[in-house]
Amino acid sequence: MNGLYIIPALLPIFGGLVLLCVNHFSSAGKDFGKKKSLGLEAYVLGLTLINSLVLAWLILHFGHGQRRVLFRLFGNLTVMFCLDGMGKVFGGIIAFLWPLAVLYSFEYMRNETRKATFFSYYLMTYGVTAGIAMAGNMTTLYLFYELLTLVTFPLVLYPMTREAAQASRRYLYYSIGGAAFAFIGLVFIMSFSRSKTTVFIAGGALDLTRALAQKNVLLFVYVLAFFGFGVKAALFPCHGWLPRATVAPTPVTALLHAVAVVKSGAFAILRLTYFSFGTTFLRGTWAQWVVLCAAMLTIVYGSTMAVKEAHWKRRLAYSTISNLSYILMGAVMMSPLGLAAALSHMVFHALMKICSFFCAGAVMHQTGKTHIYELDGLAKQMPLTFVCLTAASLSLVGIPGFAGFISKWNIARAAFGLGLDKALAKGEKSLSWLGFIAVAVLLYSALMTAVYMLTVVVRACFPQICPENENLSKKEKLQKNEYLSQNNNLSKKETRSAKKSLDPNLFMLAPLVIFAVLILAFGIHSQPLMKLLLEIGGEAG
Repeated sequence: MNGLYIIPALLPIFGGLVLLCVNHFSSAGKDFGKKKSLGLEAYVLGLTLINSLVLAWLILHFGHGQRRVLFRLFGNLTVMFCLDGMGKVFGGIIAFLWPLAVLYSFEYMRNETRKATFFSYYLMTYGVTAGIAMAGNMTTLYLFYELLTLVTFPLVLYPMTREAAQASRRYLYYSIGGAAFAFIGLVFIMSFSRSKTTVFIAGGALDLTRALAQKNVLLFVYVLAFFGFGVKAALFPCHGWLPRATVAPTPVTALLHAVAVVKSGAFAILRLTYFSFGTTFLRGTWAQWVVLCAAMLTIVYGSTMAVKEAHWKRRLAYSTISNLSYILMGAVMMSPLGLAAALSHMVFHALMKICSFFCAGAVMHQTGKTHIYELDGLAKQMPLTFVCLTAASLSLVGIPGFAGFISKWNIARAAFGLGLDKALAKGEKSLSWLGFIAVAVLLYSALMTAVYMLTVVVRACFPQICPENENLSKKEKLQKNEYLSQNNNLSKKETRSAKKSLDPNLFMLAPLVIFAVLILAFGIHSQPLMKLLLEIGGEAG
């Protein structure tokens, strides 16, 4: 039965490789998806559903501490799978969201070429992300973390434009640089671990007697590894790849920003902090001060830049930069409540952000509109799409009754002292004021989120009250004037045609509705989930 552990990671990788090979050698190199798109979709969806069902079964039936060693690299370095509480949370996110993302992508990619190539890497990304969720030690997590770069790089490059080439290179350079810093952390964890391995242990794996003798060195290594893994979590100043990656198709950017890449970075930081170095070693130190300040700076930067951005997907990218650091800020409170709050925002942000990106993708797919100024009055033509976007937007702001409020409230509680009480009990008062600054940062970000998310909804629903002056570059102003000129010159026939319903079909609309309903459901009744997350926080924090 332990052999089931390998299926969620290896089945999609193997299935994607098979699809890639078949596409390469069949039909004299022609695109596999052109003649057999129905078979392609059945194959991809079938593998995805099987994988999600197996992963869900493992989450529900396997207890903590059950480990499966796949193979030994050398010495004490092993590739090991283990599903503990935190791994089950991340695994549950990807097991639920991936089939819906695949369903959405079928319609979005309907008229695209090279669909088989796209879906082969899409499948492999699922397997690699599942491997990160199930990693039982830092060695395994690091290996899959590196693989994630390799399988997502072609997805960013998929449009094969100059912008896509530049974005993919930047993504590759950032990821390789971050992985180098993370590798330093891996080496030191193994050197100072109690077990002489990199296995994850709740509360930390370091031998504190030896670690305290080299405390400042290890704290410096922790900060390096934090920023190394923080590259994929878009931590400032390692965020530059993320806004540019929006050139990829929306199903890719949704996964990059909501499920796979950025969440893997945040998940790796949670593992590093709570299961490798340990909060006993880190709490109240200058390293905690540094990473907490970095998270707060990223929240302020991301939310401010989102307000200034007129391109819809890039605006959502900056929103992702800000919201990911909510997770990191909760985590580096280094308390049970802080970890629970971080995990809750990991879950809720995945729903909010994938819903937001899929709404943007639906608009782009149905109308070709990519900028905020093009959305005036569009809610009348796409009412269901914008209802779902409104739910996601209100949740991102943190309005009570929506899921985002729950996680932000718990992060604020952790910041107000519950996350720093143990440090204060030791007389380490230098961090107490940071908790109040963290709450101020949350409030500022909530205000900025209301501006950059709700203005989209307002423009779509009430175009007559939209502001005329926006933060546009000269090129964007020219594009806006050209768009307005073309719009004013529409014939009566074209105007009547433009008023017809443009909501997408069921493939794209069903995931949006499901996400919106879950956002509301968690906002109204999140107690069972929070109870589970607090138990995980109590074990590790």
